[in-house]
Amino acid sequence: MANKYYSTRVVEVGEQVADFTSKAKMLVIFEDSMVFPELRSFAVLHSGNKLDGVVKVGDVIKIVDSEYKILKVGEDVNNNLKSLGHIVIKFDGGAGDLMSGSIHVEDKPIPKVQFGDEISISEGAAAAFQGAGKTAVVVGSTTESGQAIVQFLKANGVKVIDEPDIIIKAK
Repeated sequence: MANKYYSTRVVEVGEQVADFTSKAKMLVIFEDSMVFPELRSFAVLHSGNKLDGVVKVGDVIKIVDSEYKILKVGEDVNNNLKSLGHIVIKFDGGAGDLMSGSIHVEDKPIPKVQFGDEISISEGAAAAFQGAGKTAVVVGSTTESGQAIVQFLKANGVKVIDEPDIIIKAK
């Protein structure tokens, strides 16, 4: 299970959020006590803002029951989220320009957000493999799926022993 390091609950949805998300393909979130009055109409407001990690590429943001892989992270995202509970989530598959306070996620349908819904961020699958000193043995690395596993592990900093002919004997 991935480590969830951010979670908050929706307390209000601005009257223009649905129109804004359908046209701009983005969701603007703010901690309810930190939002300027002129931004309330197109923002999703939340409460219980606490960031216990660092938002990074490869992590997963979950909105209602939909999960999105984070593809880009602006330089001010972590500071803005921690201090204001504010980020802009762009559902553009990473194709758009990166603003300092925005994250770009997979281009998938945006769920309808309602009062009480959870927004959370968890470490991506690759996080379990990152860090110095990790080693994996891949048996069957000559197969197509074996090669894909080897490439994934190496791309995430894991030392790989890819011995296709290892024989494991059990007694």
